[in-house]
Amino acid sequence: MSGRTRRAGHLLLVAAALAVAVLAVVPASPAAAATDTVTITVTSLDPVTVTPGAPIIVTGTVINVTDVTIRGLVIRLQRGSVLTSRDALADNDDDASPAVDGFAPFVDLADAVDAGDSVAFSYATTAEELGLSESGVYPLLVNVNGTPDGDVEQRVGELHTVLPFFATPPAAPTSVAWLWPLVDRPHRGADGLFLDDQLADSVAGGGRLERLLSLAEARPDARLTLAVDPLLLDDLQAMVVGYRTVTGVVGGGGAAAGAWLERLTALAARHSLLALPYADADVVSLTRAGLTAPADAAIERGRAVVADALGREPEPNLAWPIDGLLTEAALGTFDEAGETTYVLSPAAVDGTPRRTPSAVSTIRSSAGEVNALVSDSALDRIVAAADSWPTGPRLAVQRYLAELAMITAESPSVGKELLVVPPRRFDPRATYAPPMLAATESEAWLASTDVAGLDRTRPVARGTLIYPDAASRLELDAAGLSTLRSTVRAISDFESMLVVDTDEDQQTARRLTDPLQRMVFSGASSAWRADAAGLRRWAADADDAVQIQRRQVFLIVPSDGTYSLASARASLVFTVENQLPLPVQVRISVDASLVAGLSTGEVGAQVLAPVSRTLIEVPATVERPGEFRVTSAIFTPAGGTLGEPVRLTVRSTVYGGVALMITIAAGGLLVLLIGRRAFRRIRYGRPPETPPVMAPPVEVGQ
Repeated sequence: MSGRTRRAGHLLLVAAALAVAVLAVVPASPAAAATDTVTITVTSLDPVTVTPGAPIIVTGTVINVTDVTIRGLVIRLQRGSVLTSRDALADNDDDASPAVDGFAPFVDLADAVDAGDSVAFSYATTAEELGLSESGVYPLLVNVNGTPDGDVEQRVGELHTVLPFFATPPAAPTSVAWLWPLVDRPHRGADGLFLDDQLADSVAGGGRLERLLSLAEARPDARLTLAVDPLLLDDLQAMVVGYRTVTGVVGGGGAAAGAWLERLTALAARHSLLALPYADADVVSLTRAGLTAPADAAIERGRAVVADALGREPEPNLAWPIDGLLTEAALGTFDEAGETTYVLSPAAVDGTPRRTPSAVSTIRSSAGEVNALVSDSALDRIVAAADSWPTGPRLAVQRYLAELAMITAESPSVGKELLVVPPRRFDPRATYAPPMLAATESEAWLASTDVAGLDRTRPVARGTLIYPDAASRLELDAAGLSTLRSTVRAISDFESMLVVDTDEDQQTARRLTDPLQRMVFSGASSAWRADAAGLRRWAADADDAVQIQRRQVFLIVPSDGTYSLASARASLVFTVENQLPLPVQVRISVDASLVAGLSTGEVGAQVLAPVSRTLIEVPATVERPGEFRVTSAIFTPAGGTLGEPVRLTVRSTVYGGVALMITIAAGGLLVLLIGRRAFRRIRYGRPPETPPVMAPPVEVGQ
């Protein structure tokens, strides 16, 4: 063989070797890679923060999801180029790096895994073996190769995640504050009956609200801000006393409710509190519907209930509007209620900072500068979606930590203060919430804080307050709010007739009106944002509850609907019944304006004793006999009608004044004429009789 031929052969061998090497490290194309042959689940990835010399251990499970055996399974970790910005991290979510810049060696996983079977793995490597050197976040790939029966060796599964790495410790830690929402939905009607017993399930062992307390209790060093719905506290207290459902069943959740409240009280003693408006009323929707007074009342009542139930005052002047979004009108409502600082979403401001700012901010509004605590949208999104994270809850934690690491790496010498705001009806799982909270306590580059611990002296100017168009479409149903608006007017009118003179009267009045107000607040709950039909039903029930109370005061009419008057000037006597346990003040009206011959007088306000019947006399004057159709009604001092107006018949058998005068005059004239004739007879005697005049005889035949 010639030298040229031998050199050509060597070149072919080198090319082949390079090709094999490239195929070994470059991911196979989608056509060649059976990446859905196995599924990979990571259950742990330690440490949270990788530093030089640190071991890296990944554990998990590989499951054969095919109908054939896979042989010769091997596994390794690969990493991509370091990511140095949050934008790059977000881009990697959408288009994961092929992770071919650094490799740890393949290790044997299993000789064979039959169809449907699984195999656990624990893979160990080091920062040096992966070639980590620059601080930042590295794309990480879990790569599994194998040979399905009847096929060739190939990549049979892959899992993408990220790995934070600090070459040197950051000079300043990143502080993280969490809101911890304790919010449910309305459960009680105005009569105090529970519509269901689901709240009992939620506070019992394993329920959503019980999990929230358990996870908070499990991290005693984590500083949380408990965002509490006061309606939830009231409902639980009602359960402790004893309760029934609308089906008549005696509820069995009293003990669980009492235990949950005791645990919350203990938590509240060491965490900061944020009082939501009562029933988590949607202040933005209420304000848009013109219901600013109920919105203001919900805010005030919320603060009072939380302070009374938990034995400590909530954070002063702090509000969390629904979804962290705020209209200018709602801002005015909160401001009137005394709020001065708002927990907002980044979507509520038009500023786009180049780097991640701290949460403490100022925002421009039409009313001037507003103080705000602005959450981090990426962290919020990860926390909200962790339970359904595509690669599993543990890697949601990894993604959360990567965001924090990237924020810290952006400016390692300047500490940041961040705010994490989960969804209102947060349902955390033990697989991801504890590691997220634990990291802020255990990692040197992170620190746990709460809203009270955020430094308010260095606010960041964020831009102008905005309200996205899409947000208005998520507000409470307009038709349901319209019914609530009518209900609010009816409640105010009802309250106007209650006579409250003593403290005992005041307590009785509250027992009558508080359930009605609670129904209104509950109708404005954020729980109805996604349930327009539910809101309409609730609003209708609230209106019915008010009308039931108003119908306790009513007019009693004769069985045949007829009143009789025995004289020209008499009184129509009405019976009004008050079934309420309080005195009430009413007015009565009899409308005879369209009836000739009958008029009625005015009657002033009448006070009706509690649980009694009262006679009310309305003066009437009739001017002729006959039947008259009139309309009668009773009213509150504010002008509202109590019940429907009643059509009545007034029957008169007596003459009125004019008719009597005419009769008397006619009688007098008759007497005068008779007297005149009698006088003439007496004076002149009987006149002589005049002989009859005879007609002349008629001659026949002439």
